[in-house]
Amino acid sequence: MVDGCSSIREELKPILELVESKAHAADKLRQPDLEVIKKLAESNLLKLLVPREYGGRGEPLSVLVEFSETLAFSHGSTAWVAMTCNEEAGIAAAYLPPENLKNVWSQQPDVIIAGSGVAHGRAHRVEGGWELSGRWNFVSGCTSSDKWILNSIVQDSSPLQLCFALLNADSSLIENTWLTFGLRGTGSNDVVLDNHFVPSDSVGVVANHSLPIPETPFYRLPSGLRFPFPKTGIATGLAFRAIHEFKKLCSTKKPLNSKLELRNRPDAAAAIAKAEALVRSGKAWVSETLHDLWASVAAGSEVTSERHALARLACSWSVQNSVAAVELITLSAGSSSNFETSPLAQLAADIRAVAGHFTVGNYQIDTAGRVLLGLDSDDRSF
Repeated sequence: MVDGCSSIREELKPILELVESKAHAADKLRQPDLEVIKKLAESNLLKLLVPREYGGRGEPLSVLVEFSETLAFSHGSTAWVAMTCNEEAGIAAAYLPPENLKNVWSQQPDVIIAGSGVAHGRAHRVEGGWELSGRWNFVSGCTSSDKWILNSIVQDSSPLQLCFALLNADSSLIENTWLTFGLRGTGSNDVVLDNHFVPSDSVGVVANHSLPIPETPFYRLPSGLRFPFPKTGIATGLAFRAIHEFKKLCSTKKPLNSKLELRNRPDAAAAIAKAEALVRSGKAWVSETLHDLWASVAAGSEVTSERHALARLACSWSVQNSVAAVELITLSAGSSSNFETSPLAQLAADIRAVAGHFTVGNYQIDTAGRVLLGLDSDDRSF
């Protein structure tokens, strides 16, 4: 029997050639290729976390991790957008009225949902719905999506309430802010709303820290553990691609003033060996952690603070390992990796961008250490 991770790799195979063929243009235009994202949606690959009763696939989180790694090997930005669209669809399923959301997916099974789960807006109730105002940063895939899910704080709510709103994507509400080196092709621009009306049937209002509506293992994970794991897949895929590109370079390059081809130099051998060890050890720790965590949550067990901290640590450590692996490789590659035409240059920029995400940032290591020492985490998601 084929396991879920092996199956997702097989499903992606027919799409990867298209992904690679569109990668350069997407990076140049600083936005995802619409044909690629639509192909993923039509292949039912952007609802991996959505429960089956909603029209999704209800896959374990490990499948999204493997999906992200496989796509990232072909193109980091496409993988990032596909990963976040899966996450945003999962957020929509978590808090919006179930019957209304089921209707959305039954009428448009391949709808593409981008958005932001961070409460960067303010919502106030009006007749027939809600008006939203605010600026949502880093809305990856906003230019290639059909709908956005945006999170806001309900104005004057006490205790605090959150308003999750599903609205039609509108290019006039996008501010072009994504001028970056890494993950350029994600189009992670700002979405800006000013008293934008959303009808009540497209809104879910919940108390802060409320449990999601669906009762599946993914939604029973603490909110701080639902999103770091897929980022490790992106980092691992990028690092494995860097190793692949370095092997190709080693077969053709003879460094300046060197008597040996690059593949025969001890520094190249050490770099690739260390890189493999770094990436594979980080991936193994994440895989073991997620497997045990998923089984525990599925059995109805609570996630202790220590277990939460170790899971965060595994994710951040794995990403930092992948960054270190790519750094080793680019240094050994020499000046070849400095050119815009070098795949290693873009891979290095992309993986640094992944490592900067707040769910897997280097500071998560310190946060985990504080918890393990019995100190306050200084992190609201613990």
